[in-house]
Amino acid sequence: MIREQPTLPSERLILRPFTVEDAVDVKRLAGDRKISDTTLMIPHPYSDGLAEEWIKSNKVLFSDMVEIIFAVTEKLSGELIGSIGLRVNKDFNNADVGYWIGVPYWSKGYATEALHEIIKYGFEQLKLHRIHAHHMISNPASGKVMLKNGMKMEVRLREHIKKNGEFADAVYYGILKEEFQK
Repeated sequence: MIREQPTLPSERLILRPFTVEDAVDVKRLAGDRKISDTTLMIPHPYSDGLAEEWIKSNKVLFSDMVEIIFAVTEKLSGELIGSIGLRVNKDFNNADVGYWIGVPYWSKGYATEALHEIIKYGFEQLKLHRIHAHHMISNPASGKVMLKNGMKMEVRLREHIKKNGEFADAVYYGILKEEFQK
């Protein structure tokens, strides 16, 4: 069965599948050093062709229900402002959420709004039991986004991750289906 990835509207945002046409904006936004510095998997510099390759992989990941990655866009302008996605663990009926918002769009509540929609989608549509996320200790703003969405800080793992050759602490949050407030 071939599934179509849904589009998720919110008050100010549309979460939709990425298209190859988004690659230029992905490279521009994700290629900012500040994005790389606050995320584990985004490199700097962001090399040519990387955005296209990543976008093309999203469809396969969705069809296998391994990862569901959405472009975060402004509802009124249609501008791409970031990305959010769920990495699903079918065995444990949970998912890890990850996101980034382009620097020009920071401090506008977009990450909070996008995270709310992806949590809602995970619990209501995917019927997940638990959703969790983490942030690097150098990115406390991401932790605030998680707390605003009802996630609870569960643990801080000392020097758990390595970014740019440096070990760093990671802070983990989680939310159970029965704790989610629509």
